[in-house]
Amino acid sequence: MVVVTSLENGLRMKNKILLGLGLTTVVVAGVGYIATKPYFDEKARIELLADQLESRINTRFNDGSKWRYRYSFEIPKNPKVGDWNTENVTLPQVLFTIENREDKSKVSYWALNIDGTDPQLLIPEGILPPAPNTGIDYAKYMSRSPNGRYLVIPQKDSTVLYDVSSGEITEISEVYGSTRHDIMWDTDSTQVVVKKRDELLLVKLDTKEVVKFTDVNGSWAEYLTSFAKPYLSQSEQAIYFSYEPGLAGFGCKGRKEEYLETFGESDVPKCGNTFVFDAQTLKLVDRGDFTPDSYDCNVWGGTYGDGFYCLGGAAYRSGRPSEKIGNFPATVDLLAFNDSDMWFVPVNGRNIRRVLHQPNENSPTTEMLYLYGAKGVKKSAFGFGFSRYVIEHKETDNWSESLYPLPTYADLEKAKAVLKERNHG
Repeated sequence: MVVVTSLENGLRMKNKILLGLGLTTVVVAGVGYIATKPYFDEKARIELLADQLESRINTRFNDGSKWRYRYSFEIPKNPKVGDWNTENVTLPQVLFTIENREDKSKVSYWALNIDGTDPQLLIPEGILPPAPNTGIDYAKYMSRSPNGRYLVIPQKDSTVLYDVSSGEITEISEVYGSTRHDIMWDTDSTQVVVKKRDELLLVKLDTKEVVKFTDVNGSWAEYLTSFAKPYLSQSEQAIYFSYEPGLAGFGCKGRKEEYLETFGESDVPKCGNTFVFDAQTLKLVDRGDFTPDSYDCNVWGGTYGDGFYCLGGAAYRSGRPSEKIGNFPATVDLLAFNDSDMWFVPVNGRNIRRVLHQPNENSPTTEMLYLYGAKGVKKSAFGFGFSRYVIEHKETDNWSESLYPLPTYADLEKAKAVLKERNHG
């Protein structure tokens, strides 16, 4: 029989009370942390806005019309190639290489969502050399298939197709890789079209068969691949060639024999400054004045395949005829149109710019610059990948809703107050 004295009862009760108080203190501290974390996060955000505002005080962008945000991400330790299927990824991806710190000839290939999430190893270090860099980093022409399995990558002496699933490397081009590439995948990831210098290639992904434009249309067709400016239409799966009608060969006054030998008898109009080819067959399907006059617009096709950029600054959506979307005079390449915004990549290929036609009611910003960085790594210029989901939902999904928001007028007033306190505190 155990006898419990009143003294022991009292001690036990005291211990329970003290324990209860301890637990209460922990809970209260936890609530305090939860309550104060948003405050400190917001304070840090406004401090960063103030830093950027301070750097722009003596520039023409001190009104907040141009802003930037840097995504910082971490490269996993001992990474492995994981599931390559990215059909359902909801945002475009940037593609880049990471240089070995001790041997810059060795690189690994990576993908990252444009909101700075999910860095993914695609090709382990040492399997492929870096893309050529002649002052222009040709890694910016890397491209990934909508299902995530295949990559088209410029190399020094050629362009290769890389199979992420098997590691198979296939040379698809006889032309050196240090040149511009225009690339378009079909949505089902069964083929890819690659235009570079005088070549236009159709690659069947299951068999790796390469079909040349001249194989389908004859040797005269090289007039187009040599002298015309290409741009692509993802939605139509069509290849557009902007071609000055006054030129020899296939100009409106060109020799009929050459034209018929190349394209045969058809109902396709025989005059116009733009040829349109079916990307599935490489056959001519239309011709007309679909592109601005070449004297007014030096055409550079967009990365996604929904338009082109004139070096004078105008951006056009592909179509018959094309439609002018806006102006952005800068040294850039067109990335894509999304919602009502234009998206560009600078010639160095190391960030993304979102350009609005005009300020919205909450923010003065019309140009938002997104940068990407990882501590201790040296990255190449960015190529791009557009998943099947992105392609199929491009007209309904607004990419910017998933990215760091534009600074509001209220944010800028708070940032100005912080600067005032810094200068007079």
